Amino acid sequence: MKDGSLQKSTQLRVLILGSEILLGLIGISLVLSGCGTGIRAVQEPVIVQSQMHESRLTPLSPSEANKDVFTTTATLILKNALSDNLPVWGTYAAPSIDQATAIPPALSGLDISEEVLIWVLLGSDKEPPFTGRTDAIHLLLINPRLAKASLVSIPSNLYVYIPGYTMQRINAAYALGGLELVKETLAYNLGVSPSRFVLAHPGDFQWLVDDVGGLEVSVLYPMPKACSGIPSGPQLMDGSLALCYASYQAGMDEMDRMRRQQQLLRLIFINLVYDGNLIKLPQLYASYKDWIETNLSLEELVSYIPLALKLADPERVRYFQIGRDAVSIWELPGSSQAKVFLPDRQVVLEVMQSALDSIMTPAPLSELVRTLEYQLNAAGTQEAKVSLTPSSTATPGGTPGTPEPSTTPPTPQPTQTSPFYP
Repeated sequence: MKDGSLQKSTQLRVLILGSEILLGLIGISLVLSGCGTGIRAVQEPVIVQSQMHESRLTPLSPSEANKDVFTTTATLILKNALSDNLPVWGTYAAPSIDQATAIPPALSGLDISEEVLIWVLLGSDKEPPFTGRTDAIHLLLINPRLAKASLVSIPSNLYVYIPGYTMQRINAAYALGGLELVKETLAYNLGVSPSRFVLAHPGDFQWLVDDVGGLEVSVLYPMPKACSGIPSGPQLMDGSLALCYASYQAGMDEMDRMRRQQQLLRLIFINLVYDGNLIKLPQLYASYKDWIETNLSLEELVSYIPLALKLADPERVRYFQIGRDAVSIWELPGSSQAKVFLPDRQVVLEVMQSALDSIMTPAPLSELVRTLEYQLNAAGTQEAKVSLTPSSTATPGGTPGTPEPSTTPPTPQPTQTSPFYP
């Protein structure tokens, strides 16, 4: 009697379970078939429907194998359903402040090789201990194997989504959340996540130019309203003038300012790698480590010296901008009449991909590299006669104690304390 009841009970449970599965299949089929306009959006989950039909043909039993099949299928369905319901910012932090314009989705689609190094070079508009905006933002993409690099300059007025906050100028990310938020903001809006960063303040840049002996800059056209007037042609600039030259912006012409910043970065780099000057890297690192913020160690920098010598070849470094063709000028709502750059995301994607592609093509080394290697070896032989240990009180510019920058050059843009300035 008990055996008969048990058999009937088992058959009943099997029948109920089979009915539930059949109803589930019918429901899923209806959802997946949808209306004519909704078919494209659900093409990928059709695979799940096929898996469910296969599971129906599997004999029902209490075995763990069948439980795994149903569990896996249910997990896939739930995962697809959740991903369809994600907000536009996806898995990034949700906005905490109302935005002036719609938040775009995170930029995606870049083809980035695993061997590419991604660094970000930042220039703050404030001296420490104050936290300012980053009015210089440059992505450095490096292929160490092929010894090639791309520098991508980003306008500070680019209006982007800062995860966890709102739509805002990209230069506000550092003031709002430090370097970690800068990293997230770049990942969301430019599709790359830097692993190394360098953040310099106005005084740091000024001292560095003086420490490399000044810069001979080819000024393309006269700048009568900038820095007490700068004529065109070759100009020998000390740290103060170079800082003004790099900071000056006329109206919304930030693209020209980025070009000048790229020009100065290249000249500083050339001054460091020529004539064996990289032998001074330990002293420079000791002088600036308490002022410049970076996660690059001295050991890591020294390991990149052979790469730096190769990148001194101008044919191995290319320069890019999120420039005029990648943005449109937009006036913020309200009475401020402030203007920002709205990015054309497709053009931004193309610029970033071009910068990445340019470092993936092999190129022969020039004779310049051998010359620079010889200069460095000669400087090392000479330097071996003296101690390389820097003074513990050394500061940029050679002044002991707390450094004081030279007179700050005039800048055409107002400085405000809030990162949410209009």
